[in-house]
Amino acid sequence: MNINRFCLIFCVLFSVSTLAAAEGCPYPSAVCYVDGHFQGTGRNAKWESQQMGGLDYVEAFVGAIFIPREPGSRRNGYLEKCMYKTARGSIVALRYGLGEKALTMSLSETTYWQPGNEILGQAVFVCDDRQPDNCVFTVRRPKPLTGAQ
Repeated sequence: MNINRFCLIFCVLFSVSTLAAAEGCPYPSAVCYVDGHFQGTGRNAKWESQQMGGLDYVEAFVGAIFIPREPGSRRNGYLEKCMYKTARGSIVALRYGLGEKALTMSLSETTYWQPGNEILGQAVFVCDDRQPDNCVFTVRRPKPLTGAQ
């Protein structure tokens, strides 16, 4: 195989892998209270909570909720939130990459994500394992447009 063809194949594979990245909820130690809300950093995104009053710190990971676009589908939806418990007993919900648009998410093929229903009956997948790495999902970002046509 000539070197140009090898480089082309490598570049294509590399660009595909960067468009679909595995993510997990941040570990509690990576979540801190800043300017009235909690924030954490993941592998490829920033996580943020709603505004919360009172200085506190995240003590434990509780679980995550994934909402499929079609009931029962693991391939297309979005991660609604990762949930944590603070030292004072409050529940914190972190949301993925606020401000990013047109993200498609899918669940990893693990036994940690189980089908369930939200309080209003909406079909969801729930991961209630205490290890954030077990609540893995994949993020697919839209391909950037190249060149004017």
